[in-house]
Amino acid sequence: MTQPAESTEEWQAEQNNLNGAEECTPVNESGPGKSHPANEMTRAYTEPLIDGGTEAYIRNVRTTMELVRAGEQLLPVTVNETEYENSYVCSPYSTYVSYALEELVLFKSELLKSVLRGVIGFLSPLLKGARINRNVHVNNWLLSTNLYEELPREDIRELTGGLLKRYPSHAIIFRSLNEVTNPQLMKDLTKLGWIFVPSRQVYFFDGREPDYMHKSNNVWDKKLLRRSPLRIVGHEEIVPSDYPRIVELYEDLYIRKYSRLNPRFTEAYIANCHKHGLLRIGGLRDSSGILQGVIGCFEKAGVITAPLVGYNTSLPQKDGLYRMLMNLVLTRAAEQSKLLHLSSGAAHFKRIRGGSPAIEYSAVYIRHLPLRRRAVWLGLSRLLNGVGVPVMRKYRL
Repeated sequence: MTQPAESTEEWQAEQNNLNGAEECTPVNESGPGKSHPANEMTRAYTEPLIDGGTEAYIRNVRTTMELVRAGEQLLPVTVNETEYENSYVCSPYSTYVSYALEELVLFKSELLKSVLRGVIGFLSPLLKGARINRNVHVNNWLLSTNLYEELPREDIRELTGGLLKRYPSHAIIFRSLNEVTNPQLMKDLTKLGWIFVPSRQVYFFDGREPDYMHKSNNVWDKKLLRRSPLRIVGHEEIVPSDYPRIVELYEDLYIRKYSRLNPRFTEAYIANCHKHGLLRIGGLRDSSGILQGVIGCFEKAGVITAPLVGYNTSLPQKDGLYRMLMNLVLTRAAEQSKLLHLSSGAAHFKRIRGGSPAIEYSAVYIRHLPLRRRAVWLGLSRLLNGVGVPVMRKYRL
């Protein structure tokens, strides 16, 4: 993924369109015109974070959150300046420096680790100097994976122009793009002059043709689930007294075991998502009624992702809690004939169960920025496309 090749006339026409856009202002009222069917969900998810502040709902996310209109859709937008300790969900610095340093444990070669550590150490001051975190993330749900409704090119153009007028010194970013779920969006962004910066390798399971359910590992996981003394509970069986336990189980896995840079959900966040069905939360309950595993699914535009997963990590690995939770979501995708985006991490686990890899990108609009900041973004894009992507594919990260 590189800069788009376009004629001077095409570029000038697009630039004129962007310059002619009205300033993009936060949406406070429902506004005139036909409403997009997803807007009610967007408001229910986003407005508490706007009113109460993001840190009350996600502990390690400090950002200004707004709702903006793109055509008929309302989109959550986050605005940042520095915030280098933020979760990667709104901090490119955390993605490309802090998280990347943590991921070095995945490599066996000490020489490769040393080289990559040196590259990351070189990038760190460059990215800070280029104000990498001065950005506006569009359609940012503050989850590990953002999912997208169809977004026409004209709406993207108007939205981009409006955001440039409101935030002229900020990079504009669409996170979590890939060729499986966002091919048309990526083509349109390319034509509009955005660049693409790789971030990670993610895994898909196609529930529309769920051949993966016949993989031996999935068959074994299903048997394990049937024989388990734990009881499967659905969204309607989750109660408010479960919320503290859900936070505890998630933190056991995603924060303490994996990374402090994963979003740290609070009880208030879980309560809002459960009450409005924004995450479909289920789990595994023991004979005493205590949750020992939990999984929350976020769904949009026919795609399922699972940003909330946790289990009692103190129980023996042979109990297979993670295997059973993953089998629940794999089965859900198959039963609903939907595409499952199972994010990154546990690559071998996902591959042997039939997961198909894809590279994920952030699309970044930088043509309005000063030369030095543009140069750093372009250099990062070329470095990661040229070196990062081959490394991710070779080592099956």
